[in-house]
Amino acid sequence: MKIIVPVSGGKDSQLCLQLALQEHGVDNVIAVHNATNYDHPLTNQHLKDMEDFYKVKIHITYSDKYDDVFDFIEKSGSFPSSLARSCTSALKQKPFAKWLKDNNYCDGNYVIWMGMRKDESLARATKYDSWDQEIEMTLNDFSSIYKAKLYQNIKVRLPIVDWLDEEVFAEIAKAGAPLNPLYGKGHKRVGCYPCLLAGNDDWKLAAEDPVGRKHMKRLLEIEEKFVVDKNPRKLIKIHPTRDVRALLEGDLFSVLAEERSNECSWCSI
Repeated sequence: MKIIVPVSGGKDSQLCLQLALQEHGVDNVIAVHNATNYDHPLTNQHLKDMEDFYKVKIHITYSDKYDDVFDFIEKSGSFPSSLARSCTSALKQKPFAKWLKDNNYCDGNYVIWMGMRKDESLARATKYDSWDQEIEMTLNDFSSIYKAKLYQNIKVRLPIVDWLDEEVFAEIAKAGAPLNPLYGKGHKRVGCYPCLLAGNDDWKLAAEDPVGRKHMKRLLEIEEKFVVDKNPRKLIKIHPTRDVRALLEGDLFSVLAEERSNECSWCSI
């Protein structure tokens, strides 16, 4: 049996990879990153640092339909939201499904370890309430994206589902492993930069970062185009309450509170 670990560049998936390598050895672990071409360069470098430290190759998947998050938003005609998280399925899950199929990983000899944890949010605590680290389910039961019959032989485990934040950081530090530098800058989420479903704190930090500012300006350009060209009933605003333009102008107190349970799931593993 071999272990497949999707790694986002964040701490939770990194710990899953670390535990898989410790338990099963490098010859039995396959790491994969579902790229959106919207990561911070520090995250991309961290993935390379992880390869060097853990002595494992991290495979990369890409969408064959969209160039990046911006291209996806423009072609879909709306921004992702807590009610329509289609960026996850289009840029991460569907390319991952194709990668599994193309590499013949659907024969029942593979288990996917994912880094979802109950401690991350109320939504996750509720969703994974009955899970423990030993429970397995099939991939096609885990998500409707993998409804095809060929995915029924792939198992999914959440090996750190009951771990707390501080325990995750401590275990990575115990191994002497590198940590994504964005955590040191105060970020709670280090995947897409900034994720449209991340909390206000992460957006405030991104507004002070050159990469974050560049990405936010591009999002505003798309928003302006949508307002002119698109059906106003669609999700044509970057965020329903967050004033992104004010953030870029230095008004870090112009945003309204958001429900953290609305944050994305797959991308924060």
